[in-house]
This record gives sequence, structure tokens and C-alpha cells, in this order.
Amino acid sequence: MGGAMGDAVWGGSQATGRPVEHRLGLLSIPLAFAVFIVDTFTDIESAIAVLYVLVLLLAATMLSRRGILRVAAGCALLAVLSFFLSHWQDMDLSAVLRCGVSLAAILITGALLVRDHDSRALLLRANAALARSEKRYRCMFEQARISLWEQDFTAVKAALDALRASGVTDLAAHAQSDPGWARDIGALIVTTNVNDATVEMLGAVGRPAVLGSLDRFLPAGDPAMLQVLLALWEGRDRFEGRAQLITADGRTLTVLLGISFPDDGVGFDQVVVGVVDITQRERTQEALLAAQAELARAARAATLGALSASIAHELNQPLGAIVLNAQACLRWLRRDQPDIGTAAKAADRIVRDGQRAAEIIQRTRGMLVKDTRCDETIDLRQLVDEVALLLERELSAAGAVLVTGFAPDAPPVRGSRVGLQQVLINLVTNGLHAMVEMGVEAGVEAGSRRRELSVTVDRLGDSLESGQESGSQVTVAVRDRGPGIDETSSARLFDPFFTTRPDGMGMGLAICRSTIESCGGTLTARNHPDGGAVFEFTIPAALPPSPQPPFIEPPAFPLAAARED
Repeated sequence: MGGAMGDAVWGGSQATGRPVEHRLGLLSIPLAFAVFIVDTFTDIESAIAVLYVLVLLLAATMLSRRGILRVAAGCALLAVLSFFLSHWQDMDLSAVLRCGVSLAAILITGALLVRDHDSRALLLRANAALARSEKRYRCMFEQARISLWEQDFTAVKAALDALRASGVTDLAAHAQSDPGWARDIGALIVTTNVNDATVEMLGAVGRPAVLGSLDRFLPAGDPAMLQVLLALWEGRDRFEGRAQLITADGRTLTVLLGISFPDDGVGFDQVVVGVVDITQRERTQEALLAAQAELARAARAATLGALSASIAHELNQPLGAIVLNAQACLRWLRRDQPDIGTAAKAADRIVRDGQRAAEIIQRTRGMLVKDTRCDETIDLRQLVDEVALLLERELSAAGAVLVTGFAPDAPPVRGSRVGLQQVLINLVTNGLHAMVEMGVEAGVEAGSRRRELSVTVDRLGDSLESGQESGSQVTVAVRDRGPGIDETSSARLFDPFFTTRPDGMGMGLAICRSTIESCGGTLTARNHPDGGAVFEFTIPAALPPSPQPPFIEPPAFPLAAARED
């Protein structure tokens, strides 16, 4: 009963404010004297001292912890003093029991009030700390120079939970079957707050123009929304990736997203999203890549011109000699009496000059193909990772993923690091072009079709020849999910200047094959049974270093014997 009365008084004090609490606290003083007088000087045979509990409840509204203890002790002393004054002559068991009940009620009420006071102080400290933390967060949120969003993902989480309950286990396959699903779910995201940097980035007139559904800022075909939903579906607590946003004036921005999801299953109504605008950096990078490509094209043209001039200069003399010797040979053969011996010598000179021309061409081809040493030891796992990093932008632009697989026993290979890297870049780029062109021809919206490239590295068994080990081979296969290789084009696929692309030069695969063959390997192409093309090349594995023979110290000869010799 005392706890319930205490809760009621606490509630009343909180509702009415401090002045009311002080007035109620002052009432406890006359109430204490009244209880003492009634308990001491009246003949009421009941536990009147229990009313000291009311004194404690009224006084506790304005006292500290120590004050509550003092008032409780004072009420207990008044109850004992009243007992002795009123029952000193006729003390019996019932009076002692009434006094004990009163003291127990006073002490229990005092203990409960002390506990409530401590709990209230702890709650006030926690609320103050929470308020300070909220103030610091709001200060950082408002003053940050990067774009920060507060968004409500509650509807999105509910939609994904309903989808899971309906039996869907593969969200990527579900999104592929319904191309507009990811955008529809993204429209359920509601922006509840943004900072000034976000308003400035989007070119909006104010915060109210940004708040609300996120759908108006999402461009069609951006695969980033599906990636965010996959992260939420898989239960990850964070997502980082590249995305695009449409500003209020219609500009398209390329941004980096950082989203922190709650890990306790609640709190999806206040998800913090960080956005960094990298549009200018992307444009600068594109301009740099375009300048590099133009510079490389100019360098190739200049090299081709210089090479053509060099070849013309070197071949002019043997070709001229061939023509002169052929003319001389014809003259000797057309005489009335043909001089076979002299004509044969002219023919020999034609053969000699032809061989010189062939050597010039072979040397030129060697400069083009074997300009890099092919005796480097290369870790293919590291090389494939480097290629994936170099082509990260192209993969993201095509909405494709690169899947790699490495045999655990695949050894390093021997070849040209730069040459093999360029071969992999060419093969992966060709696969991307094939899948993108296939998607465009089929009318597939970008980002709604899963494009996957796979690069696998495996080891071929050791081959034995004439009883000796000839060394192992490593095979590298690049598979795309495009339309595959046309039967009419397969025979000429590696021919120079043959291409099926309107803007192609037809030299990429020819150079790839020459590079692989110059390092002792082979490059082939075929169609995969499940669709797509497979370009596969083999290259020799790097031989382990041969063990060095043990060092044998030469015998020491005596000096006298050396002198005799």
C-alpha cells in the first residue's frame, strides 16, 4: 500500500510541478505533530503510527536521499516515544504488536522511497546523457559537409519479410524475373530528414523539397537499389557502393553510398545514409581515359608510320634486287641460245634476296610480338585480381560481376606479365561487349539482367615425353553469358582485321593469340553448352629452381709440390 501511495504522489508531483511538491512537503510537518498527538493522548486502540507513512510520502517530494532517511528515522522515534508515553503503565502484547507494525511500515516505506529516489536520479542522469548525445549527433548531422540522409526503411523491411514468408529464397532471381520490382520497392523508402549539404547537392529550394519518397531521385535502370535490397535481405549491417541520383534540375550525379542498418531488427525508421558526390571525379577520370586513349591511338599511328617507313626502306633494296635479277634471268632465258647457267645464278640471287626480305619481316614481327621477355614468373591469382581492379569501372557500367575460380594446385606460370595482363583485359572486355550488345538487341533494360563473367584457372597434368618430364601446363578460361560465337565467324576469329563489331579494328584477338604463342602457349575459342563463349589459353607453368650441386672444396696441394711442378 505504501509503494502504491508513493507512486501516486510521485506521479502527482511530476504532473503538477515543483511548487505543488513544495506545498505538499510542508504539509508533512503539521501532519507529523497531529499523528503524534493523536497516537499519544487518545485512547484509540489501533496502529495510529502507521499514518507516519503519509508524512514520509509528503516529505519525500522535496527531500534528498539523506533527508528521506532522516525523516524516516524521526518518524520511527516519534512512534516509539508515543508508545512509551501512552503505554508505560499498561503495556500489553497488542500494544507492542501495533507499535511493531507501525515501525515496520515506516521503515519499509522509507526504504522504498530511497530506492525510488535513486532510480529517479539514475533516470535523470541517463536522460541528460541521452539529450547530450542527441545534441552532439544533431550538431554533426547539420554541420557535416557531406550529404547525410535520415530515411525510413520500415515499409521496405516489411515488404522483404512478406516476400520471404511467401517462400522466396533467391532475391536476385526474383528481381530478374520482375525487372521493375526493385524500383517499386525503392519507392517505399521515405526521407525524413537531410542536412544542408544534401539540399545543396541536389539543387533543391529547401529541405521540404527533398523529404518524402525517394523515388523521384532514382534514375531508371540503376542497379544500386537492387544491391541495397540484397544487403538488407542478407542481414548485413552496412552497405557501401556506387549509385546514381537525379537532382531537382534533372542532372544525373554519380555518388558513393554508405548505409548503416540496425543490427537488432528494430530502428529501421531512422536509417542514416551518407552520400558523397563523385560526379566531377568521374568526369575527370573519363576525360583522362579519353586523353590516354587518344594519345595511345596517336602513338600507334606514329609507330605504324615509322614502322611502315622502316619496312619500306629495308625492303626496297632486296625487292629492287629481286626485280633486276628476275629481269636478267628472263633476258638470259629468252636469247636464241639460252644461257641456262647464268639464268640459274640470277635465280639463286632472287632466292637469296627473297630470304633477306623474309628475314626483315620476321625481325619486324619479333619486335611487335616479342618486345617483352617471356621468362617472368607470374602468379595468376594476383594477375586476375589486378585485371578485376583495372576493369572495375567497366564492370560496374555494364552491370556485370566477375566470378573467379582458382585450382588450389595451380602453379605460377612463365611468360610476359604485361602481355598476359593485356590478353586477360582484351578477353574480359570482349565478353562484356558481347553481353551488353546481347542485352540491347533483346531490349533488356540495363541493370535488370544479371550479367556474369567467369575466369577460372586450372592445372593440366604433367606430360611425359621420351621418358622425361616436359613440364606442366596451366589453363585459363574466360567465359561470358553472351550470344556465343557464330559458326560463320569461328574460322576467322583470330585473323587480323576480322571483326564483328562496327567500331572494331579486328586486331585484339590476333594480338592475343600472338602474345600467347610467343610465350609457348595456345589460345582457342568455343561455345559453352549452357550458352556464351569460352576463350581458353594454356601457358607453361614456371619450373621450380633446379637444386644447386653441393660445393666441393678442391684439394689443397703442398707448396713444395707446386714448386716442383
